[in-house]
Amino acid sequence: MDVNNQQLSKLLDKTDVAFKQLMQNPGSAEFNDAYEHAKQDLDVYLSELREQLKQRYKQF
Repeated sequence: MDVNNQQLSKLLDKTDVAFKQLMQNPGSAEFNDAYEHAKQDLDVYLSELREQLKQRYKQF
């Protein structure tokens, strides 16, 4: 699970940095794209993690 926590932390940091950059430059298409991409990466990761947990706890 430690690897999952590291990956989650990395994705949260990436999303946070992208959001802060976008807030400093709200009209920037580049920062908007970076933020949207970071959010998408985080959403995909969380969906995969939820699915893994469902499968793991189904066995009990």
